[in-house]
Amino acid sequence: MEELRSLGLRTGWTYEVVICSSLEGSPHAAPAGVWTDDGQTLSLDLFETSRTLGAVLAAGAFVADFPRGAEELFTVMFAPSDLRFSAATGVAAPCLTDSSATVALELSDVRPCGARTRLTGRVVSVKLRDDHVHLINRAESMLLESLIIASRIDVLGREAARARLVENRRVAAKVAPDSAFAESIDLLVHSLSEPS
Repeated sequence: MEELRSLGLRTGWTYEVVICSSLEGSPHAAPAGVWTDDGQTLSLDLFETSRTLGAVLAAGAFVADFPRGAEELFTVMFAPSDLRFSAATGVAAPCLTDSSATVALELSDVRPCGARTRLTGRVVSVKLRDDHVHLINRAESMLLESLIIASRIDVLGREAARARLVENRRVAAKVAPDSAFAESIDLLVHSLSEPS
């Protein structure tokens, strides 16, 4: 679907979004990471105990709203009464009125994935509200944090700094495989592995 490609998603990369669904007759929103493997669908993993999982399974449809920034994810988690909703196009689900883009999805696959359930939705419609959609991928933040850690090795200690960088590398490689972000963090980890 060309509209999904217009968002600029990279295959296999995980993007932070707000999943919207109806829960007990009211709009429900929760942050989640989504990815596409084929440009036609979006997938996400939700914990078995998640209210969002129950809502999506009951409705058979959901929305992935791409926020304009991380502060919108904060609002979803800590000030949900400030959210504004409208009806999504093409599915029976609410969407955020202030998101950068809304992707309406029909549930097309459900499968267990460890302690989580993997949901895949087929794209029904894409609504762009901004000329440019700001995609939030954690790898860039991981690199920025890693650079700060590398500048504080004397304060943190070499082993503590290396342990934090190794974790940042793991996260960056997971959410942005084969990215320059993950490769840069890897170089920082290797530089701390060499004798000083």
